[in-house]
Amino acid sequence: IMNNWFGVTSPVSKMMIVAVLVFFPVMINTVRGLLSAEPAALEMMRSYAASEIQTFRKVRVPAALPFFFTALKVGATLSLIGAIVGEYFGGASEVLGRVIVKEASSGRFDVTWAAILLAALAGITFYLVIVILERLLIPWHAAQRAPR
Repeated sequence: IMNNWFGVTSPVSKMMIVAVLVFFPVMINTVRGLLSAEPAALEMMRSYAASEIQTFRKVRVPAALPFFFTALKVGATLSLIGAIVGEYFGGASEVLGRVIVKEASSGRFDVTWAAILLAALAGITFYLVIVILERLLIPWHAAQRAPR
């Protein structure tokens, strides 16, 4: 549908495919995180006469960050998959999805597997960058303190 709306060769169609794939997991997890704030912490903020903005900033956002980073990990892999699949059907000839399709159809499986390996490495890199950011930004979260 995106290719029909924005054009097969347009990069906008691939961006929209990625946006649609990533939006819902990130939104749902973030909202779930915002709503998961401990009732005792919310009650304490009310007893201190904190404003809604202060409660949001001091209680709800810290509660939502682990959910948000989990959603980003899912979204990073989904975005790569969406971009590659979106490239299968059109676009520049030297994008990863087109290279996979073109080289597989011409029997050059060495190049096909090299492109697939490159996609896998990109996905692992995206995921690890988010894991590192998570460890840096929310070191207080229980998942970061668990023994490995």
